[in-house]
Amino acid sequence: MEPIVVIGAGLAGCEAAWQIAVRGGQVLLYEMKPEVYSPAHRSPFFAELVCSNSLKSESVENASGILKEELGQLGSLILKVARETRVPAGDSLAVDRTAFSRQVTEALEKLENVEVVRKEVSSIPQDRITIIATGPLTSESLSKEIQKVTGSRHLFFYDAISPIVTADSIDYHVAFKSSRYGKGERTMSIARWIKKRMAGLWRP
Repeated sequence: MEPIVVIGAGLAGCEAAWQIAVRGGQVLLYEMKPEVYSPAHRSPFFAELVCSNSLKSESVENASGILKEELGQLGSLILKVARETRVPAGDSLAVDRTAFSRQVTEALEKLENVEVVRKEVSSIPQDRITIIATGPLTSESLSKEIQKVTGSRHLFFYDAISPIVTADSIDYHVAFKSSRYGKGERTMSIARWIKKRMAGLWRP
């Protein structure tokens, strides 16, 4: 069986390589570090966290928590290592960045059916299954190749950051203030707000 090519050893690439390998597949995992670094990366290890060390909430009452529950059921390497290298962060799953990246790297390098190739990929293989997991910091040469395949003039990265709005732009006749997850002051549940609205008792 031909190896499946995974380009990029970030969170997604490492998880893809792991899931393929533990199910008996052969993997060629390409990572351009330390030959080439993006403007944000500094470490030669895989799964380097460059923005935040938090992987968000583990509560199954929100989307990120449900995703972690699903990853756990699939035997996720990223989730397992994150829990082993966690640091205090309230309800969030935050990790020691260096320990996390090093442990993910070591786990993948130990697998016999994963061959790690430390070089920049500038063209997409045409003769085998390939997963491109290079994220928003894809090298310029590979970005151009992806554009050729997709036919797009530009590649876009959409962050999960919350939108910022000004207070005076909010219509408080149809909105209300509440602390996040109901854990601070000025808390009002949606159910209570609806009851007040229906009873005509809500005042912005």
